[in-house]
Amino acid sequence: MNYSIEKKTLAPQQVLVMKRTIKPDGIAPALSEMFPALVGYAHRSGIAMAGPLFASYLTMGRDEWIIEAGIPVAGPASAEGEIKAETLPGGPAAVAVHSGPYDKLREAHQAIHEWLKAQKLEAAGPPRESYLTDPGQHPDPKDWKTEVIVPLKA
Repeated sequence: MNYSIEKKTLAPQQVLVMKRTIKPDGIAPALSEMFPALVGYAHRSGIAMAGPLFASYLTMGRDEWIIEAGIPVAGPASAEGEIKAETLPGGPAAVAVHSGPYDKLREAHQAIHEWLKAQKLEAAGPPRESYLTDPGQHPDPKDWKTEVIVPLKA
């Protein structure tokens, strides 16, 4: 798949997040547990969501990954248990939109990695995926859109 990669300036964003240490093949089960917990907490607490669910890949070792599931929120929020209130930093980022199933997202990550090399740019943090399409509302994976975001050093 060909990707159009853009350099954008992102605004800081308040978020609710949860972290998990998983095996590399455990992404889907972990996210399918964390996303409902985050959304449920936001609803129970009266916290307005301000964008699509996302996942960040904090570390990606051979046998163990640390991932973070999150939701953007409209304003400050409080933490509870595993759910933390944080701010995603603003600044420059490389952004590509992937169309299709999640098992092909690696291609978008690779395209951004190659683009960074060609542009002589460096990542300033871990990559994240922002899930623009809700699979519950659009069950056919060919209709799914995911924004892949890599923060950049200024």
